[in-house]
Parts: sequence; C-alpha cells; structure tokens
Amino acid sequence: MTNHAGSSDFTPSTRGEAAWKETREGVASRNADARKAGKAERETYEREREAMRHAAAAKRHAKLLNRRTP
Repeated sequence: MTNHAGSSDFTPSTRGEAAWKETREGVASRNADARKAGKAERETYEREREAMRHAAAAKRHAKLLNRRTP
C-alpha cells in the first residue's frame, strides 16, 4: 500500500474544481446583474418621486400666487 491518506501526492479532481469554480462565477455574475438591475430600478423610482415632489411644490406655489388678497 503505497498511497496513504496523508500523502502529499493527492490532487483534487480538476473536473470537480472547474465545475465548482464555474458555478461560483455564475452565481457571482447573476448577483452582479441583480445589483445593477436593482440600482437602475431605484434610480428610476427616485427620479419619478423627485419629479412628483417638484410638481406638487410648483402646484402649491401657483395656488399661493393665485390667492385673492382681501
């Protein structure tokens, strides 16, 4: 019995390592895509929200200007 459990000639399966690395990179890629999509969605939401706030402020300002003075 020349191969012992603690021998230094043990090499992990390269197919297994490559598959694990490929899966890990795929997950990282999907996570990056999800972050980008989430960031774009938040930016769109914030732009629309700011536009609505600006429109409401302009409407309030116009209403104040059009009030009758006694």
